[in-house]
Amino acid sequence: MSTPPPTETIPLARPDIGPEEEAEVLEVLRSGVLGLGPRAQDFERLAAEFVGARWGVAMSSGTGGLHAVVRALGIGAGDCVPMSSFSFIAAANAVHYEGAQPVFIDIDPDTLCLSSERLGTYLESCVRRGNDLIDPGTGLRVAAVMTTDIFGHPQKLDDVLAHVAHHGLPIIADACEALGSRYRTDAGEWVHAGSGAAATVVAFYPNKQITTGEGGMVLGDEPAMLVQLQALRNQGREAGDAWLRHSQIGFNYRLDELSAALGLVQMRRIDEILGRRSAVVAHYNDALADLEVGCPRAAEWADPSWFVYFLRVGRDRDRDAIVAAVNERGIASKAYFDIPIHRQPPYAGLAELVPEPLPNTEAAAADILILPFFSTMTADQVGRVADTVKEVLKA
Repeated sequence: MSTPPPTETIPLARPDIGPEEEAEVLEVLRSGVLGLGPRAQDFERLAAEFVGARWGVAMSSGTGGLHAVVRALGIGAGDCVPMSSFSFIAAANAVHYEGAQPVFIDIDPDTLCLSSERLGTYLESCVRRGNDLIDPGTGLRVAAVMTTDIFGHPQKLDDVLAHVAHHGLPIIADACEALGSRYRTDAGEWVHAGSGAAATVVAFYPNKQITTGEGGMVLGDEPAMLVQLQALRNQGREAGDAWLRHSQIGFNYRLDELSAALGLVQMRRIDEILGRRSAVVAHYNDALADLEVGCPRAAEWADPSWFVYFLRVGRDRDRDAIVAAVNERGIASKAYFDIPIHRQPPYAGLAELVPEPLPNTEAAAADILILPFFSTMTADQVGRVADTVKEVLKA
């Protein structure tokens, strides 16, 4: 039986942009100040206040933010950084740019974040050499740990800190998918994703919780890190440098004023936007409750700001066939992180980067798909997506 043509194609994501954003961007255009202006500074201030950080440094992308943090921490050739392979490749690339190597550790099967238990096992296998911790397979110095708040579910950094604190290892928190996510510390305090890390990186691509088009931000508390990041994003130009004077090698990772203006208004609306996204997730969970699939669920200590709405369809089902059938019916769907970083061409075949098997990573890569998810989704759209998924799974 042929599938009837869809009445509407429902996209995977759609930014929540309104007249306030349009007015702010137009004002910047008319001002003639399109770079290095006040909007970026105001955006940084609002974002830092929102997450409870002392400062924010706006960047041209989340990738640029991760790279700048790696450079600021002095990570380079001869170093390695343990991280998850079930993530966007930018996380590993940011380490590789500086001549260091990622080391891939398995994920927690429930949160899909880096497994603190497996990280602890890995660190115990490393060799102490003076003040350094040495990876036994490569001889590289373990320079930091990178966590990833996957799909918007936060990593509980207390558990990671318990393993890294006595080694003196900093944590780089990749929260590019998790602005607004919170977790409850062991002391019972609710804090934002990345709290406790040396630096936290968020991103504002159009499918994220809020958007600047392209863009990202590093958030943190350490004054020296702030000074270094501000120089690195601006071609290595430090605060005291005269015009066309540069004290170090840096990058062009600045966020322009048009993008910052968009982000500034989005930050003013963030509670509204996140509230709408939470309502969409709740509606989805109710509509799909009778299906034998895994839906987004929060750990009891977590308050996620979901980045995508995903399903785990199980390895006994053909996930890719399900994705194709859903797309055929006018509903956007994709497999997500179906090829983990350690199997991507730039990293595949480097066995030393995978010190132990990654069964939870491989399982997640094999059975996860995502469905349309954005703050302006209507009840009718969620219902249509849910009905389509049910039809496909029961076919």
